[in-house]
Amino acid sequence: MSEAEAAKPYEDLETIEEVEALMSEEGGAAVLDFWSPTCGPCMAMARDFEAVAGQFDAGEVRFCKVNTQSHGFLAAPFNIRAVPTILFVLDGEILDSVVGAMPAKRLGERAEWLLRKRQRKGKGLLGRLFG
Repeated sequence: MSEAEAAKPYEDLETIEEVEALMSEEGGAAVLDFWSPTCGPCMAMARDFEAVAGQFDAGEVRFCKVNTQSHGFLAAPFNIRAVPTILFVLDGEILDSVVGAMPAKRLGERAEWLLRKRQRKGKGLLGRLFG
């Protein structure tokens, strides 16, 4: 892994095994961005995605990207028809999806929402309702 790759606050998913681990019941909270280097909105959103990813601890919310141009086979099971498409995943369950570029503020708000969902999970009904 190069120094630049090590410094990125997100993960590039490139294998079926990586996606399967993310989508498992133990996968945790994740923001998954399907993008392409030939997509203008994807490239315009890239800095915002990286900036927001850098604000979260990977142990709380993972930020991941899938390059659909070079790894389209990873997008196919999700029926990705347009990029960018961003999925908000909690323990293998897709809780929300957004098609189109998201500004940093909105992306950060959705990541916070996902984190709150993760923190409430496992607290029982009353803990989820009033926690």
